Amino acid sequence: MRWITFFILLYFMYALQIAHLGALPHGPRGDDFWPALEFLPLLAVFYALFAAETAAPIAALLCGLAYDIGNHDFAGTNALPLALVALLLIRMRLAIFREHAISHFIMTLLAVLLFACLATLFRRLIGAPLYGRAFWPHLMHLAGNAFYTALVAPGVFWSYFRLQKLLGFSPHGSRSRRR
Repeated sequence: MRWITFFILLYFMYALQIAHLGALPHGPRGDDFWPALEFLPLLAVFYALFAAETAAPIAALLCGLAYDIGNHDFAGTNALPLALVALLLIRMRLAIFREHAISHFIMTLLAVLLFACLATLFRRLIGAPLYGRAFWPHLMHLAGNAFYTALVAPGVFWSYFRLQKLLGFSPHGSRSRRR
């Protein structure tokens, strides 16, 4: 894995995340966006599925920290849940067919839904602000984002696969620790 390329992708996905690209505005002034694409969790899921076992959790933690910074949240409310989801994906990834678009959709949906549950729970436990000022509206808001993100995941992953030499790993090659 090439870290320089990861940081460039992280910066690009961070910019897309805070710009709300692809989000649908609603609300009385049109300043609220739902559903919105979760670009940073999408990047973390991609790296958890295809990067080396040692690099993927660090990449997910960095994606989560960027998510916290972009939302002006408490540091760690999104970083820790995203890293935990990445660890789970690393354990599961050899049991799934990762190169298929349906797998990309299902794994992204499940991962981002789990991230939404954990992030909402973490926010509730530490007293961080919740969307709608309650647990369930916040969770349902993120669940809608998860489904929307999973719909575009196969296309985004396909574009990442075009950069496989720049990323430093191959979706068809070894995905474990180097010896």
